[in-house]
Amino acid sequence: MMFNVNLSKLLIILYSFLLVSSCVEKQQNHVEKNNSSTKESFSTLRDLGNEHWRTGNYQEALNYFTQAYKKVKASDNETEMATLLNNLGLVQWRLENNTAAMECYTEAAILAEKNDMKRLLGLTYTNRALILKEQRNFKTAFNYNNVAIQLFKEINEPKDLAIAYNNQGQIYRYSKNYNAALKFYLLSLEECKKINYTEGMATAYQNLSYVYAKQGNKKEAIEAGHKCLNLSYKVKSKVRISEGLRELSNNYDLFNVQDSALYYFKKHYDVEKDIMDANQSNLLSQYQANLGIEVKNLRIKNLQNEKKIANSRFMLTAVSVLAVLLISAFFVYRYLSIIKFRKKQLEIDLENSKQLIHVKEEELKTYIIDLTNKNNIIHQLQEPDKKVTNPEYNIDDLLEEKIFTDDGWDRFKKRFAAIYPDFFSKITQSDISVTEAEVRILVLMRLKLNGNDMANTLGISPQSVRVCKMRLKKKLQISGYQTVEEYLHYIVS
Repeated sequence: MMFNVNLSKLLIILYSFLLVSSCVEKQQNHVEKNNSSTKESFSTLRDLGNEHWRTGNYQEALNYFTQAYKKVKASDNETEMATLLNNLGLVQWRLENNTAAMECYTEAAILAEKNDMKRLLGLTYTNRALILKEQRNFKTAFNYNNVAIQLFKEINEPKDLAIAYNNQGQIYRYSKNYNAALKFYLLSLEECKKINYTEGMATAYQNLSYVYAKQGNKKEAIEAGHKCLNLSYKVKSKVRISEGLRELSNNYDLFNVQDSALYYFKKHYDVEKDIMDANQSNLLSQYQANLGIEVKNLRIKNLQNEKKIANSRFMLTAVSVLAVLLISAFFVYRYLSIIKFRKKQLEIDLENSKQLIHVKEEELKTYIIDLTNKNNIIHQLQEPDKKVTNPEYNIDDLLEEKIFTDDGWDRFKKRFAAIYPDFFSKITQSDISVTEAEVRILVLMRLKLNGNDMANTLGISPQSVRVCKMRLKKKLQISGYQTVEEYLHYIVS
């Protein structure tokens, strides 16, 4: 019995051990799978970046290198981070963003030194030296490039050393120290010959040709130029061939050999055109491929989206129609409410205006009647035989008051204009020379006073009123109006 119990315990322990081992193994496989997936994703992005870099599509290269760097940074792989930072610096340099390039090179140098990556450290120093050269900071550029040269010597990297020597020559060349530049170009050529680095030799001969030409050494300059061109054809690099042809054309032009200068310039132009056409063709093919992938992905997404919304399409349509109807009804109701409110407001304003005109007309009529009464009293005073029948006014005050003086007429015109604002302006606009006395006749006719009332109001005889109207009628007939009433109708219409 005891043996059976111990055996059971042993089996349980063994089963637990196997279960734990299985879980640990699965977890390890999962981690390894994730790491492998991350590595594969990073490698793909890096390779795509390198491909775009080689074809000169620097903006796309920058995008892929940036994505790769983010993935590597998440995995905390410092060696890969350092390499990618250097690549990002090269791309930023090509895009003429030297500040960002220097930052990338500096970060890459810190990681390279930390992880004892001497070659990459040397590359960061020589790359920074090139930027400093362009910024005309020659002293610091020399110091950085010298560090790169020492590192490449230490780890025995002839190709990188040749490039560093060439860069040192470039720094001296930009500072116009052609003798020192010549020395380092020759050192670069020697290192290239050691490893049979043909493209490096072509670059060295091109730079030597330039320096010899600047020193006035025609023979050496032309000879170095031809060596550069021959090596460029050997490596079948169109870029190198184009630069070799351009260098020869410039040198022949410098030494006044115009036929040869023109010959090599034409060949340089043809190669540049081929390069441009090839780059455009490559870029077009690449864009078409990328576009095809994007179109395919979009089609897949569209099919998935259509599948998801197929069951709810009718409901969505119904809800949309209902929403549109409700919104339309709301705006129609709001619009009608606004119209109704405005109509009511206009009716109120119209009624107020009518009442105001009525009040003003009554005031004006009262004023005229009052003025007529006063004139009648004055007229009676001038005739001793007649007695004053209206005792409402004080006789002394009436004798002193002047009826229709200029001030009185001005006050009357203001009251009249308040009721009929366009009356006087239309008289002016008619371009008919109407006297002030005739204007007064027109005003009183507008108020529908007869000839005797006009005479009493103006303090003149009825005969004077008739004469004034006749003169006005003749004047108006010349302008096409048959009667004064016709002209008056024009004014008040």
